[in-house]
Formats: sequence, structure tokens, C-alpha cells
Amino acid sequence: MEKSPSGYYKYLRSKPSKTKVRREKTKKAIVKIYNDSHQLYGSPKIAEILHKHGIQGCQKYVYSIMKEANIKPKYLKHKIKTTISKGNDRKLHNLLKRQFNPKDPD
Repeated sequence: MEKSPSGYYKYLRSKPSKTKVRREKTKKAIVKIYNDSHQLYGSPKIAEILHKHGIQGCQKYVYSIMKEANIKPKYLKHKIKTTISKGNDRKLHNLLKRQFNPKDPD
């Protein structure tokens, strides 16, 4: 693909478009919010914060910028405690008065 020399030099002298400038400004704000949140916030939360700061952009716009910048939130899994510690067994009461060690069957 050949380009004319004048077209090439015109490209070199051209300024970035308004859209590109806005996108870069928004990208910097997104990265700052993302790092301030310890990399936990996703696109919906970041879009909400941007809106509060006066920067226009919907959740899909923020998502596309995050995807372009390879930014992914960390999802925390809540740990479920499934065992009872040894100190708690004295506090448990047999509310149903069940016999767990019967003398005879039935």
C-alpha cells in the first residue's frame, strides 16, 4: 500500500482528534480510580464515580476502555466458616433432648 509523501507528512503534523483526547483523559481517570480501589471496582462502579466527577461516559464506554487497557477487577470470594471451633462446643445445648448414645436400640 503506497502513500504519497505529502499525505504521510500531513499525517505526522496532524493533531489527535477530540474523541481520542477525550478517551485518553477518561482512560487516565479510570486507571486512577481502579488503582485507588485496590483493583476491585468494575466498569459499573467506575462509571458511577466518573459521573460524580463530571466525566461523561456510560458503563459500556468505561468497559471498552478498561478492555483496551487490559484492566480487570479482582473478585473476592467470601469464605464460609463450616466448622465450629473447639471452644464453642461447651456453649452448645441439646435443645431437642435427643440421646445420641442410647443404651438399647429403639
